[in-house]
Amino acid sequence: MANTNPQAIRVSNEKIRPAADKMGQLYNFLKALQAEGTAEGWLSLFPADSQTIDDGSTLDGRAVITNQEVRDFISDVTSFINFLEANSNIIRNRTLKIAVNPERF
Repeated sequence: MANTNPQAIRVSNEKIRPAADKMGQLYNFLKALQAEGTAEGWLSLFPADSQTIDDGSTLDGRAVITNQEVRDFISDVTSFINFLEANSNIIRNRTLKIAVNPERF
């Protein structure tokens, strides 16, 4: 029997599906970013050290970041992708099933 509870339907449509969209969009964005970074060898651009990246952040108020912080973030991206793809992609597949528009990012 289908769940016809109006509150459950509203939560599903207004909260759960949009959240799955955002998670699916993030997954797709990060997969593309990972492929680009691997193809272009981004890790070689950032030595494993604490040197800051002179990207103008000291002038415009953004946080100053280091080479190692970028390397760690690249690792975080891989960890998030691995989390979604673990156990035969169970979380990724569930997310993409619930999502309505996961391709848009």
